[in-house]
Amino acid sequence: MLNGSLQIHLDPLNPGQFFACCGLFELMSQGNPGLLSQFIFDPRSPRIAKFQIDATHGPNELSAVLRGLRSATSKFLNHELEAVRPAQLTFGTQEVTLDWWLDEFRDKTVNIKCWAGQVTTRRLFDELLPLVDADATCDDLFNRSALTSSLFGVDPRSAWNTLDLGYSPNEHKVASTVFPAVEILAAIGLQFFRPDSSRRSEVRYSLWKEPLPASIARLAFIEPWSGLPVESLAFEICKRGQSYKYFSFAKSTEKESTNQ
Repeated sequence: MLNGSLQIHLDPLNPGQFFACCGLFELMSQGNPGLLSQFIFDPRSPRIAKFQIDATHGPNELSAVLRGLRSATSKFLNHELEAVRPAQLTFGTQEVTLDWWLDEFRDKTVNIKCWAGQVTTRRLFDELLPLVDADATCDDLFNRSALTSSLFGVDPRSAWNTLDLGYSPNEHKVASTVFPAVEILAAIGLQFFRPDSSRRSEVRYSLWKEPLPASIARLAFIEPWSGLPVESLAFEICKRGQSYKYFSFAKSTEKESTNQ
């Protein structure tokens, strides 16, 4: 590990954690476009990996990002459907507009949009942003949990907790366990690292194993080129209850992406 760099612990088969890494990388790259990141991954331990960002000040920069998210303000752009209004987050000098759950014309929703019922984008950000734990570390960032009834559906652990209950907490207005940093950072990551949602059966992503800037990683995660070592994975969009969906845990596509 380089001096000052971050190494975020993650389960690479959890797509929410993957996209959360992408979101964190985007936020840190906005003030430093040359920042590099890579995944450290051993196929023999498929549930254990690290996401390394070669940041100058390391943990201090992580804390600054988390504090900024926790105190971020949000406003919502006009859309005929209240539940899917684009969100505009402001934290410090940064501003991010999020609309990845809509198609390019902001007309229809895409298949990776998972919430439904009474859950709206306003409710999602109003409930989840204050729950981001600013004291989280690289080791436990993605394991800090909280109770709420709203979630984007990107972390399969939360969905499985719901399935274990045998009913939908959203429909019964009962709080369930969620992982706020994963939900919020993944919501940001999906804006810049947009997977190909045209496949109805699966969604693919790849962990890049060489240092890349954000501008290149946005392409490499979905369509790696020959010679770039990656670990390629795919997850499904599954249903829970009658209308809610969630990202499943991923599986290897068994296509060795070193393209040897």
